[in-house]
Amino acid sequence: MLIDMIKDSKKNMLSKIHKNNHWLLIGIFILSLVIRLLYISQLVTAPVFSGLVLDTEEFDNLAIHILNHNFTHPDFLYVNPFYPFFLAFLYAIFGHHHLAVVLIQAILDSISCLIIYFTASVLFNKKVALISAFIYACYGLAIFYTGLLLAPTLIIFMILTFTALFIHAEKSGQTYQYILSGISFGLVALTRPNIILFLFVLPFWFLLKDKKRQQNRRKQFQRLFLFFIGISIPLIPIAVRNYFIENRFSPFSAHGGINFYLGNNPNATGIFMSPEGISYSPVEQIKSSVLLAEKETGQELSIHQASRYWLEKGLCYIRDNPYNALKLYVRKFALFWRKEEIPLNTNYSLCQTLIPILRFPFFSFGLIAPFALLGIILSLNKKHIFIPLFILSYMTSVIIFFVSARYRIPIVPFLIMSAIYALFEFFNLIKNKKRGKVILLFFLIILLYLGINIKSEHFQASFRTTDYNNLGVAYYNQGQYEKAIEEFNKIILIDSNHVQAHFNLGLVYFQLGRFDEAVQNFQKTISLDSTFYFAHTNLGFLYFSQKQYDKAIEILKQAIVLNPRYDRVHYNLGNVYSELQMMDQAIGEYQKAIDINPNYLDALNHLADLYLQKSQYQEAVTCWERILEMDPDQTNALEKITRIKKILYP
Repeated sequence: MLIDMIKDSKKNMLSKIHKNNHWLLIGIFILSLVIRLLYISQLVTAPVFSGLVLDTEEFDNLAIHILNHNFTHPDFLYVNPFYPFFLAFLYAIFGHHHLAVVLIQAILDSISCLIIYFTASVLFNKKVALISAFIYACYGLAIFYTGLLLAPTLIIFMILTFTALFIHAEKSGQTYQYILSGISFGLVALTRPNIILFLFVLPFWFLLKDKKRQQNRRKQFQRLFLFFIGISIPLIPIAVRNYFIENRFSPFSAHGGINFYLGNNPNATGIFMSPEGISYSPVEQIKSSVLLAEKETGQELSIHQASRYWLEKGLCYIRDNPYNALKLYVRKFALFWRKEEIPLNTNYSLCQTLIPILRFPFFSFGLIAPFALLGIILSLNKKHIFIPLFILSYMTSVIIFFVSARYRIPIVPFLIMSAIYALFEFFNLIKNKKRGKVILLFFLIILLYLGINIKSEHFQASFRTTDYNNLGVAYYNQGQYEKAIEEFNKIILIDSNHVQAHFNLGLVYFQLGRFDEAVQNFQKTISLDSTFYFAHTNLGFLYFSQKQYDKAIEILKQAIVLNPRYDRVHYNLGNVYSELQMMDQAIGEYQKAIDINPNYLDALNHLADLYLQKSQYQEAVTCWERILEMDPDQTNALEKITRIKKILYP
């Protein structure tokens, strides 16, 4: 009787704890969502929200192409595809509103807290799970990325979804869940391809899980096979799409080779850097890297041939300079574990000065990382091997290239779980009075904390010029030109020969009608970097707008020599020839622009008008029909077709 009463009491207690956990988890979800909504409410007035720059601008542009059913735009070869499709899906539902996107991202990131709870409760225990979910809800950088048109929030959600599905499949043995987890992994790979490295580590999960798994190799193989089938489901359609663009069956974008070289060259420092002749803008980086590869090899290259060239060049650097390469990789390893949030596009520290809520002392990498490293050491047993395997494989996949906060954050949820597990293990040792181990772990934590958090000149890289530049571009895109000039001039004070700052000042002064200052800055840009064909193109357009046609033709021809595959320079030269009534030359340049970019509506419109002037009616109709195929709302084209057909068939 007494035993039954004790059992009933224990069941009631466990039931209450279970219910309390559910209420606490709901509270964590609400807390996470409220923090992110407060952040977004402050973010919408900041220039970094509506003033899209670099990757955010490219993702937005590609999403618009998808909405317009232009799935084979050549720029898709340069950018990882999943996030643009995610944006396009949301734009299709809510319209082209960035606010809707970041609100959905805030919800997804709050759901990530729940998935963290599920994952940690299976891999560790419910206490570790609950605290891990709470810490992620209050993790500063995770909050920050929910408000930007960048992929980290979606990547974290998909990685956690993959992990939860995979762990549940292992627990339940339901085969379809291996396929589902594979699909989620494939979607992550389409956004962050470096995660593919985990596939080489995954078999160890099956080998080390437990003795039962080792005895049934056939089942292990079946499960891995189903998982890989799931991965292929999202990859194959993108590979087919890419085949139609460039006749190459691959689901991945073409920037792997140049990114590898950016992280492995004589001037590499472990963070993103852009060598002379290579743009730091995402799409233009690939295009300029192709041009530079062609110049160095003396032959015309496809995008993927150029990528292979840069990959081989990076590998040659490692082979020929093993000692320097080893030092570089030690530095990248240290950068990965350092407290600094290395910016890429948008600087977290700079945004803290613009957005008040980000100044709140949220949890940070410097606090989590020491305990996470300890947790990895303590987790090196068969029960918890998944976490260290995943963390170490992901870390390796990052430092192969270069380190940034944006590339590091997808692993943070797992670091948090590992850190909380380490704390519980540490307190268990204290509780069990194992003094020797307690003292050893205490000193290890102190050493790790100091190594990660103490300020060091070796890891204080200057990001100031890039940050000011990106903020200036954001102001420029918002039309706040005076503020943009202020940011670009901050760069000039630091580095009077900063190429991009002078170029951007030229753009701003042109918009303000201050043409002399615009010309000076474009000329300064060209004198600093004679290969900067954007400066030539814009200077040519500036001369054209001032009716200095001879100068415009001269500088635009120089730009064509630098990059004959830049559609806009041909379009600008076509405009000059058109203005001079040199119709055949103008038609030739417009046609070259269209050959490079078949979706160039402005070039098609101008070409059609010239054909009309030359009474080449059928050619004009063909141009306007192509325009209508791409944009049915071009009623002007429809009217012109109707008018010409009346002339041809009265």
